[in-house]
Amino acid sequence: MLAGAGSGKTRVITERIASLVQSGIPPKAILAVSFTNKAAGEMAERLCALMPPKRASEVWLSTFHSFGVRFIREEAAEFGFAGRFVILDQGDAQGLLREIAHGIHHRKLDISAIMARISTWKNHFYAPDDVVEGNTEYDTVAKEVYGEYARTLRRMHAVDFDDLVVGPAMLLRNKPEVRKRWAKRFAHILVDEFQDTNRAQLELAKLLCSTPANICAVGDDDQSIYAWRGADIENILDFEQHFPGTTVVKLENNYRSTAPILDVANAVIAAAKRKRHPKQLKATKRAGRPVRSTVLEDNAKEAAFVRMEIRRLRKNGTQPRDIAVLYRSNLQARLIEEELRSDGQPYRMLGGTQFFERKEVKDAIAYLRAALNPFDELAFRRILNYPPRGIGDSSLGKLEYLAQQASVPLRKALGPFSELKDLPHAARQGAAHLHQQLTHAAKYLRANQNLAEQTRSFLEQVGLSRKFLDGQDAAQDKRGRYANIDSFLESLARHEKRGEQSKSSLDDLLQRLTLRDTDTEEDKGNKVTLSTLHAAKGLEFPCVFLIGCNEGTLPHSRTLDPKVTDMAGADIEEERRLFYVGITRAERDLYLTRIKQRSMRGRTQLLAPSRFMHDIPEKLLENYEAPETQVPDYDEVQDMIADILKQVSGATPSELS
Repeated sequence: MLAGAGSGKTRVITERIASLVQSGIPPKAILAVSFTNKAAGEMAERLCALMPPKRASEVWLSTFHSFGVRFIREEAAEFGFAGRFVILDQGDAQGLLREIAHGIHHRKLDISAIMARISTWKNHFYAPDDVVEGNTEYDTVAKEVYGEYARTLRRMHAVDFDDLVVGPAMLLRNKPEVRKRWAKRFAHILVDEFQDTNRAQLELAKLLCSTPANICAVGDDDQSIYAWRGADIENILDFEQHFPGTTVVKLENNYRSTAPILDVANAVIAAAKRKRHPKQLKATKRAGRPVRSTVLEDNAKEAAFVRMEIRRLRKNGTQPRDIAVLYRSNLQARLIEEELRSDGQPYRMLGGTQFFERKEVKDAIAYLRAALNPFDELAFRRILNYPPRGIGDSSLGKLEYLAQQASVPLRKALGPFSELKDLPHAARQGAAHLHQQLTHAAKYLRANQNLAEQTRSFLEQVGLSRKFLDGQDAAQDKRGRYANIDSFLESLARHEKRGEQSKSSLDDLLQRLTLRDTDTEEDKGNKVTLSTLHAAKGLEFPCVFLIGCNEGTLPHSRTLDPKVTDMAGADIEEERRLFYVGITRAERDLYLTRIKQRSMRGRTQLLAPSRFMHDIPEKLLENYEAPETQVPDYDEVQDMIADILKQVSGATPSELS
């Protein structure tokens, strides 16, 4: 199903599942895979409205990575896991790789570049010994560390995100009896956002299909914007070759945007230079204002224009939550932020540090992981001397030697380590205390009872107490850190309450936190949204400002340089799709802004409009003159004074000063 932007593809998937169940297909014989937990959750909600919730819960509804977790759990023996296994999130995996790479090269390296190469090799099913010598220094370094990285993961009973898809696919490929068993489970497989699949995900979908395959894929090649994450647009373009006998259904009715917005979107994507599935978005909302095109002098004037126009929209009744400012690069947001702050406009940013990425929350999670799983070496290393308990590098070296001699994980060696006579007193005492607390915590955490209160007590005893957190930074940071710990404990309490019905364990919760979406929407108050185009995919807003429609910004400058990529032309086409995605986020009002010039290193640089703007017929755009952005009119001054008086009413003298 080729589902154009705003065509209601989520509804199509859930209606199809409900129809299959109604026709007699058991829910547990249906596997539906999406790319984000948010999308999976939305599908689950809609399914519960279409059928009894108990039956809806029997459908295998998950992300690719969540499916991989479930698969590896069931086939743990095949993977060599005797019991629990550890899932490393991106931060943990990069930390481990940094340690390995530094041990080999003893110099600073761009770990994300090394990780990207290893990820690509994994998803093409290359084992460390299969990788050929590369052309660059980073290829060479990545090849050198890949083997040690893989061996360390095995030793730690750990997997990274790539392993959650590649591992099951490799097992199904190499073990026909396992493949036959799993293929028999599923009478129907549905895959959402198929344009975002990589090679390993495509292979997994093919291996899970029975013969003949009964797979329903929903996607839009015009919204394929994640090649940098490994997504392969050829998967959807060549779908009929991968699955012979395919029937193609086009969903072209758009229920989101007005006709003028869709006319612009159709013009931009129709000018694509590469192969695509031809389709034309058709508006179900006929009336609408023209798309506004505005040219500003420079970045500062562009940001001021956005501020003033948002003020005008709000005056006319538009809520802040209904407005989004979209851009190609996070660097473009700085001036917009300054302008909105100066005007007192509430805003949120997508793609910042998420709640479960905050240090104090990751520390708390590491303590739980270390208590539950003795093989979770990364979590154990994180908490071993935090808060400080006298176990420095020298003492750690002795612990590592002891564990190696006994062939046990580091945590298992902690008890004997605490009795070593040649250890400093502080290290011996700190190790004994930590060993006692972890051993005690493991018992009640596995019991899955009173989790929030037991965990609060555990964190206090190991030193993550209010007193320690309050001793770190400024007063506001102290309150924020402890509030974050409290919020985490509340999430444990909610999990425990849900788990009474679902029998979900703390292990399940910690794995879900590891697999959480990176582009989550926190802070959903009544605020203007600032977002990159990538993070905005899947969202919609009545009013959208798409700023920076200049050559070198959109398309990005690095896609214009053939020295940077061997496929510069192909990358430009992905930039076109990114522009198209931005346009189709708008429901009612769309502004396309660009600037004439910018200053770089003291020199003024003239800028050309984006090549994509040239693909839009002039008749589809309204040349919108920027209102005066320097001096507000009398009414606006009165509004600003009223806002200030409202903010300071009841303020203390020190706050006023």
